[in-house]
Parts: sequence; C-alpha cells; structure tokens
Amino acid sequence: MNTLSYGFIIPCYRHGTVLDTVLAQLAPFGFPLIVVDDGNDAAEQDLIAQAIAPYPQVTLLRHETNRGKGVAMVTGMTKAQELGLSHVIQIDADGQHDITALPQMLKLSAQEPQALISGLPQYDDSIPTGRLLGRYITHFWVWVETMSFDIKDSMCGMRIYPLPDSLTQSRLSGHYMDYDTEVMVRLYWQGHPVRFVPVKVIYPQDGHSNFRLFQDNVKISLMHTRLVATGLWRLLTSPFKRTAQGAAAAQQLPSVATAAQQQGAAGAHWAQEPERLGLWGMRIMIWVYKLLGMWAFTLLLYPVIAVFYCTAKSQRAASAQFLSLVRKRRRALGMTDFRDPSVFKHFYNFGLTLLDKVASWQGDIKLGHEAVFAPRTEQVLSFPQDQGRLLLVSHLGDIELCRALVATGKIRPVTALVFHENAQRFTAIMQAFAPNSTLNLIALKDFGPELMIDLKERLERGELIAIAADRLAVPQANSATHRVLEVDFLGQKAPLAQGPFILATLLKCPVMAMFALREGKQRVIYAHELRSEVKVARAERQVFIQALAQDFAHLLEQHALTHPYDWFNFFDFWQQGNTTNG
Repeated sequence: MNTLSYGFIIPCYRHGTVLDTVLAQLAPFGFPLIVVDDGNDAAEQDLIAQAIAPYPQVTLLRHETNRGKGVAMVTGMTKAQELGLSHVIQIDADGQHDITALPQMLKLSAQEPQALISGLPQYDDSIPTGRLLGRYITHFWVWVETMSFDIKDSMCGMRIYPLPDSLTQSRLSGHYMDYDTEVMVRLYWQGHPVRFVPVKVIYPQDGHSNFRLFQDNVKISLMHTRLVATGLWRLLTSPFKRTAQGAAAAQQLPSVATAAQQQGAAGAHWAQEPERLGLWGMRIMIWVYKLLGMWAFTLLLYPVIAVFYCTAKSQRAASAQFLSLVRKRRRALGMTDFRDPSVFKHFYNFGLTLLDKVASWQGDIKLGHEAVFAPRTEQVLSFPQDQGRLLLVSHLGDIELCRALVATGKIRPVTALVFHENAQRFTAIMQAFAPNSTLNLIALKDFGPELMIDLKERLERGELIAIAADRLAVPQANSATHRVLEVDFLGQKAPLAQGPFILATLLKCPVMAMFALREGKQRVIYAHELRSEVKVARAERQVFIQALAQDFAHLLEQHALTHPYDWFNFFDFWQQGNTTNG
C-alpha cells in the first residue's frame, strides 16, 4: 500500500465516563474511529452510545462478553483492514495519555512506515508504586526476550501499528494485560523497528483500572515464560540456519564487479536469501565463549546444530550433494575412500568457524600454537616488501581466520574487498567483539579508477588484496559483468565469476591463493603461488583468465577432497542459472 492511511482503535471496557473526552481529543485528526465495546454491561453501553453520538466517523464494534484487550485489538484491526487502512493508532479509553504527542508519532510513522511507534511514558507522582515496579520487572524480561535495549517500554497503551503484520502478530498474542508487551516483542522479532516518543501519563485519583492484581500478574508471568522459551528456540534455530542459507553473513568476502547468477529452478541467489532475526543469538554464543571458554561454546553448539540439522532442508541437501561428489571423486582418483560422510559433522564444523573468527582477532588463536603454517607456506609469503599480491580466497576453510592470522601475525597488512550490502550483519558482530577485524575493509559499490589507484598504491606498499573467488555476485541490472567462467570442479562443470580473475589482469600483480583448514585441534594455513607475474596482451586476456580460474578451481578441489568438512558453500554450487560465458 503506497498511500498511508490511519485510523484509531479504542478498546473500551468500563471507561464509558471518560470516552467522550478521549473522542473529543481524537476527532480533529480526521481519522476513522473504531471503538470496541469489550463486553460492557447495559449502563456502560449507554455511556458509550452517548459518547459516540456526536461523531459520525465512529464505527462501534461489540463483544457480548469481556474478552480482553488483545481480542479487542484484533477485532478493531480486522475492521481497519476491511476499511483499507495501512496503520492503526491504539489509544486506551482511560484518558491517561497526553494526545499532544500524537503528531510527532505520526511524523515518525510516515518516515518509517514499517516501524511500530510507541509512546514512552513520562510519569508524574500519580503513578501507583506497584505499577511502576511492575514496569521495571517487565522491562527486564523484555530485554531477556530480545537481548536488546531497543525496546525502552513495552506497556504503553498509545502506539501506532503497521498493518497487516500487526494483525497477524496480534492473533498470536495475549488477550489481557499481557497483550501490549507480547505483540511488541513479536513484531520486533519479525523485523519491525520500534521507535518511541515521550508521552505524559497521568493516573487520575478517581480513575478506574482494569488491572487485576492476581489474575493479570499470572497471565503476564505466563506470557514472559512463553516469550523466553520462544526466544531460546529462536537462539537455537536462527543463527546458523540463516548464515548457512547463504553462508554470506558469517564469511562474506565476495568479489567485485563479478558475474551474476540469476534465480533459477533451484531457488533464490545465495546472497538474496531473506535475512531473519538472530544477530543476538550469535552474540550470545560469543559471550558464552568469552565468559566460560571453548568448552561451553562447543557444548552449546551441539543442540544448536541438532535443531539446524532438522530444520534446514535445502542446506542439508546441499551438504549431502557435496559430500557425495567428494566421495565419488576420491574413488575416481584412487584416494582413500571417504567413509560414512556426515552432514551433521559438516554443519558442526561450520559452527566452529564463528568462534574461530572472533578468537583469532582477539589473539586467542596464535601462529605457532593453535594455528601453524603448512610446508612451503612461509616461503610463499616471503615476497619483497614493496611488491604486494592479489590473494584469492574462498569459502573452503575460514577466510576470516586467514586474514586475522596474516594481519595480526605482522606478516602483511591485508585489505579485504567486500560486497558491503551482504556483509553488514557479520560486520556488526565483529565490530562488537573484535573491532580490529573491520580494519582495511573496502566495500565494493562502485568499481572505478579511484579504487584501482588505491589498490595499486596498497600493492606498492607490499599489502595483500584479498577477494573471494568462489561465488557469483548478486545480479545487478544492466551490468556488462554478468559473465561466468566454466571450470572443472569435482568431476563436474561449475561456474566461477570472472571478476576476481579480471582484477588480476588490471592490477598486473602476482596472484596467490590461501586456505585455513582444520586438522585435528589445529588450523593449518596453506598458501599457493598461482602466478608470479601477470603480463597479458589484450588478445590473450580471456585465455589467461580462463587458465587462472581453472588453476584456482584445481586448488579448491585439491583441498576440498582432503578437508571436505571445511567446505562452507551450503547451496547448489553447480547451479549456474541464466549466465553468460566469455
């Protein structure tokens, strides 16, 4: 819905005496008014009828019995949707809220139509001590449920909801005094921002409260129990399900101006998988590591991966496909048979990389101890200080661990080229727990002369320019770079983006490849020199690019065959879709 349209919903139970005052304050806004009579007795019904009589824009809905605020809001939202409204404004009928804050709330809603805009209560001395204490307790539990301080208050009865998502969540939420908190938490989980505007709240001495001390406290306690349990379930299922669907957020170093892969029969592009909540889930696991150590993290990882294994159908199929190809290829080459390949172990290894990323930047993984160089790797890295290298990396092993060990090990500065839009979630985590990890990241939005000059200057200082060469970038309309290269990989034709290999010809610098792979309790760093120099005539450039890509694919296969559980492309790697070769 392009045009924003608003309407008020006023649930009313035993507040007929003040309803006329509330309506008089709301009528000047010119919005439809939906009053929900939530099972009032005859006397209250008469008061409601008198209050709404002067306002023809009022729609009166009635419950035969009192069903609670949550059901009243669902009834009102259903009617609002029938009227074609895009947003509803919830106003309690008790007259406690200062309506003068509403214009600011509407302004915020217009700026962020998908946000839930709520009042942030500003109390005076009239608030009962018990109610104030209850709000503090609720605020604590909301923090536990969301692991975020974004929700500053969850109980204010003056707020603006976007439809239709709010109606869907309202049907899931509590029916009584627990409604306001639960629907806000669930919308926050769903991805709706929550914004606040200060609102003065007064508790009149002669006012009537529908809060039932025992019954409603029990219902609120049960609501928080549900939300905490749901939050824990989300913690178990969200972080790795989301990262493995694209494996983009956890290890993103995609290529610049690379070829694109259109959506094909196998589904959406790996980097276009929808992002869901769970950032705090990852943070919690990292906190577990920081507070309790490796043993606690790995222990927690088992139930997380178990749930992921049961729910991530497409990633499970992609893992099984890859492991089957590895087994077939090993047999064809006369290698030791790959017995009983385990998808669960494959997923578990992926989970461990989250820990390795943070641990390596914090200095908990050190060269010569937890990580070691493979034979000849130090020799490959021992190049002149004024001659940098283009470093081709992949999602075989932990590319972030490579960067951390090389950079923090004082070997070489490493500049990583990242497709910023797909790296935001992972970058947010790393900034919080390993600030140095975000050093020397270049977001590849516009690849032009200025960036080329910058990269060449870095190479002249002896730096490594890292770029992932094993994935196709997000499709970009009207781009001339929608081209891929077909290479032989695990006995089949697989697509690689041309971009990283074209970049080698533009930078005219030596090209390396690097992998960080698990071997027992250690991480072993492998470095390979692919080209000692790059001097290519224009007429020979395509042949050079194809040969370089195939050499990289050969290295990728070589390590994938010996370290299959370190392969973290959990999608159909061989699905090319509508792409252009050459």
